[in-house]
Amino acid sequence: MKLTQSLADRIVKRTMEVTNLNINVMDKDGVIISSSDPARIQTFHQAARQVIATGEEMLLGEEDCQKWTGTKPGINMPIRFQQQIVGVIGISGAPQEVVPFGKAVKMMTEMMLQQAYLTEQMELAERSVNFLVQEMISGTLDPSRDVVMSRGALLGLDLSRPRSVVIIQATGGEDWEEWHADRRFPRKVAACFRHSDQVCVSVTKRNCWIVVTDLSGLRGREQIKRYLHEAAHKLLNAAPAGLRDHLLIAMGRGYEDVYDLELSFKEAMQTLQVLERFPDKGAIGHIDDMSLELLLLETPPATRQVVVRDILKELVKHDELLETLNALFSADLNLTAAAQALNIHRNTLLYRLDRIEEMLGRNPRRFAEAAKIKLALELHRLSQTG
Repeated sequence: MKLTQSLADRIVKRTMEVTNLNINVMDKDGVIISSSDPARIQTFHQAARQVIATGEEMLLGEEDCQKWTGTKPGINMPIRFQQQIVGVIGISGAPQEVVPFGKAVKMMTEMMLQQAYLTEQMELAERSVNFLVQEMISGTLDPSRDVVMSRGALLGLDLSRPRSVVIIQATGGEDWEEWHADRRFPRKVAACFRHSDQVCVSVTKRNCWIVVTDLSGLRGREQIKRYLHEAAHKLLNAAPAGLRDHLLIAMGRGYEDVYDLELSFKEAMQTLQVLERFPDKGAIGHIDDMSLELLLLETPPATRQVVVRDILKELVKHDELLETLNALFSADLNLTAAAQALNIHRNTLLYRLDRIEEMLGRNPRRFAEAAKIKLALELHRLSQTG
């Protein structure tokens, strides 16, 4: 661990806030790299060099300073990290005034050094995970499986396990920035999944996170899908209240081979696209439930217009009748349930359906005709949203 100037500046600032003393921090060469007296920065402190050589603290009076270049009265103490001296911290002032603070200042300095080291290691691990995830989802993993497995092992990950990709995206919400800035965020997300220590959480952009899950112990596509849905609901519940209505969670399929996670990512991206374009699908979606919507998204705009014009005709100008059809289809063609959803009498619903049949030449109460109308409605909605 190197004692950098930025870290030395934080040590001086923090120590002055607590003690209001004059503080100097010297590197292993005895050069003052931070000080409460800016004029002393980058000057040589001979006594600090002696402290580094002996490993012993040094107390200087007025007369002592004449023997040691660049010094003032006070106390100078070695800064240790993992049994190694990495620098010296000095407190300037009359010895009888500064000595009582010596141990406390030294302890505070070494604690800050340890904290900085832990933060640095955490950031390094996060960056390593980010790089690994990016390679997984982009299909750029090293072709040598042994190399990939070794990289995972260094991060505590067993990449031989079956996994899938989940995308979390925020579409707004006041709490997102605070949640995103929370250093505990990846751990909170991972905690919503089984084997959280094997779950990778990586940021791709400010409002989007990639989760590489661990599917160990799960068998079959349906069991995996149920598990992922359960984890997604946990994620929503763990989010701040003001953010829950602004999150989309998209899931790809599970794969046994880490080299296939590129496919899972592409599936999750397709799912996310559906959730964005079809709000009625809800906030959580799995690729296996998106077949019709993906087909609609792939339909050229010109073809959409033809289908909508031929099937819906002038109905697109009647919002009340469009709402009636949507309620009927949401109720699986159950007239009673549809009337209740619309808060109208059953006879009113029948009257509207007769009008729709007359306008379209198709009966929305018959499955075959309803399927065509439903398809046209979805294409119309898709065209309305761009």
